Amino acid sequence: MIYLNKVFDMKKIIYDFDGTLTPFSIPRFSILEKCGYEEGALNPKFLNEVKTRMKNENLDLYVSFYKTMFDKLNENNIELKDINFCYGAEDIEYNKGVISFLENLHKNNIYNYVLSSGLKVYLEKTKISPFIKDIFGTTFKYNENDEVIDFDILMNDKKKVNGIKKILESLNIEDDDCRELIYIGDGLTDLDAMEFIKEHGGITIFVCQDLDGKDLEKIKENPNVDYYFKADYSSDSDLSMYINKICGI
Repeated sequence: MIYLNKVFDMKKIIYDFDGTLTPFSIPRFSILEKCGYEEGALNPKFLNEVKTRMKNENLDLYVSFYKTMFDKLNENNIELKDINFCYGAEDIEYNKGVISFLENLHKNNIYNYVLSSGLKVYLEKTKISPFIKDIFGTTFKYNENDEVIDFDILMNDKKKVNGIKKILESLNIEDDDCRELIYIGDGLTDLDAMEFIKEHGGITIFVCQDLDGKDLEKIKENPNVDYYFKADYSSDSDLSMYINKICGI
């Protein structure tokens, strides 16, 4: 189905989380600080171990990331339970203006959704969760002691499209019609979702920490990206004013 006209009375916004709403492209997972990794999962040593395992075992990046984290917690006798994975979730650093931006949209009956490869339980503990209508992320399977034993849903680039379809279904929107949707992401992992949104009539926005960054040139050339902005959500930022305009605020 081809959608010829974009609808500018937008009421639903889907955000990637890490790198889009936060300054970092991966979740910090502060529990790893108790395993000797300063700054948690952002620690270069930990990230190098993830990359090495990914290469040696031919694993998906996200699988390698979580399995490496599991190993580190086990080695330090830290139970693989939600309470430990969510440690520090309330103290996440956000991009400028994010909390007030989301709160304002929420007050104006704009639906905010998060679609992330991060942990759903972790994201539900963040300060922004009261302003989010629904969160789609990685989930686990548990044993009778509430300990993680495996992945239930491992959210990745391709599965983000499934998340978008679930959002449409929850809104009783048929035929994959995305004209009421805006997708905001920060990297190549969002391009599958952006392609789907764009193909089905929605708006796609790329955000970055630095408008002079070298990676932005590739994004500018990508036909699935409608607009790009600095990841500044302050009330007087270009991004915030654009969103408010097309949402009719």
